[in-house]
Amino acid sequence: MRLVKIVATLYEKFDIELLQYVDVARFNFSHRSYKEIDDWLDIIQEAENRFGKKITIMADTKGPEIRTGREISLNRGDIISISDLKLSNEQAFREILEPNDTVLIDDGKVMLRAIDKDNLESLVTYPIKIRKSVIIRNKDYPIDSITKEDLEDLEFIKKRPFDVIAQSFVRSAQDVIKMKQLSGLPVIAKIETASALKNLDEIIKVADGIMIARGDLALSISPEKLPKIQAEIIRKSIKIPVIVATQLLSSMTESPFPKRAELTDIYNAVIIGADGLMLSEETAVGKYKKEALETMNNIILEAQEIVEKTVVIEDYKDKIAYSATILADEFKCPIIAPTYMGTTPRKISSFRPRQPIYAITNNPKILGYLNLMYGVFPIYQDYEPVFQNFDKLKNLIKTNRAIFVFGYPPGNSNTNTIIYI
Repeated sequence: MRLVKIVATLYEKFDIELLQYVDVARFNFSHRSYKEIDDWLDIIQEAENRFGKKITIMADTKGPEIRTGREISLNRGDIISISDLKLSNEQAFREILEPNDTVLIDDGKVMLRAIDKDNLESLVTYPIKIRKSVIIRNKDYPIDSITKEDLEDLEFIKKRPFDVIAQSFVRSAQDVIKMKQLSGLPVIAKIETASALKNLDEIIKVADGIMIARGDLALSISPEKLPKIQAEIIRKSIKIPVIVATQLLSSMTESPFPKRAELTDIYNAVIIGADGLMLSEETAVGKYKKEALETMNNIILEAQEIVEKTVVIEDYKDKIAYSATILADEFKCPIIAPTYMGTTPRKISSFRPRQPIYAITNNPKILGYLNLMYGVFPIYQDYEPVFQNFDKLKNLIKTNRAIFVFGYPPGNSNTNTIIYI
C-alpha cells in the first residue's frame, strides 16, 4: 500500500481510471476556468465512488504574481522594452525594478538583465511564452498577499466541495491567518519566496500544511542551496503535512521515460519525510499522463520502505502516538484512529509508521485534510458504535489485528489517549 500521497494538477481531461493513482486533485487558479473545474469536480465524485476512496480537492490560488501577456522570440543579447511583455501588473513590476536586477520568466528558462526602468537585455536564447510567471530575484512585488482575483476565486471555491487551499507567494504568518479567515478551509502555505524562508518558523506555526514550491523558490535563492533548504523545511514541518512540488517528472511532459535524476529526486523526497509529491504540467498538459502517474506511484512504493523517522516528542500524546507506530511496525498491522479534529492521526503520521493509519471520523469537513497526511486513509463513519463493536471494525478495515488509538470520551481533544491492541 502506498503511504506517500500523490498530488496531481488537473487541466486537460484524461481517463478517469488514472484517478486511482491520485490522492489530491489540484486546480491552479492562475489558469482558471470555472466551467472546466466544475466538469472535473463531477468526474472526481464519480472516481471516488468507483475506487472507494477520498480524493482531496485543492484550490491553488493565484496570489500576488505577475505573468507575461504575449509570446516573444528572444536571442541572447536582444534588448526588449518592459511594455513589450504585456505584464499583468506592469506598475508593480516597474516600482521595484532597478538596473542590473535579474528577471526570471518561466521557472528561469528565460533570464533577463534590467538595463534601466524601461529596458531588459536577454541573457539566453529562448522564447517567452504567454501566461508565464515573472520573478525579480530577491524581491517581492508590492501587491496584497490576497488579490482581487483571489477574492473572486474564493467566492467560487466556497460554493464547491473544495477541501484545502494552497496559498501562493506566502510571505508571512499574517498572510496565512488572513487566508484561513477568508476561506474557512485548511491552508497549505506555499514556500516560494525569500520572505517566506525568512519567516518560515512563524508560518509553520499557523499553517495547516506546507508546500515546497521549488519552481519559484529556486529563482529566489541560490539554486545550489535548494536541496538543503528542502530537507530543512521537511524536517521543521514534520508535525503538519508537507508537499514537495515542481519538476519532479517534468521530462515526462514530453517523454514516456523519466530522467534518472528525476527518479533519484523523488526517492530522496520520500525517504526524508515528505507527506506528498506533486505533479504539475506532467498531468495538466503532459503527453504521457498515465506513464507519469504510474512512474510516481512505483518509485514511492520502492522508497517508502526506508523512510527516515524523525522523532519529535512534544507532549504525552506524542509519546502515545509514537508507541502506536512502534507496535504497528512490530506486529505489521494497521493503526486505527477515530478522530473528530484530526489531531490523533496527524500525530501518529508524523512518526512515519510503515503501516497504514485508518482515520475514522464523523466530521466530513476534515476528510480532505486527513487525506494529505502520510499513511492516513480517512473513512467517513459514525465512530461511536466502533467503540462497542470491534467485529464491525474488523469488517470495515478488513483486518484481524490492529492498533487502536483513541481519546476517551471520543470527540474531546483534551482527553487522555488510549492504545488498544
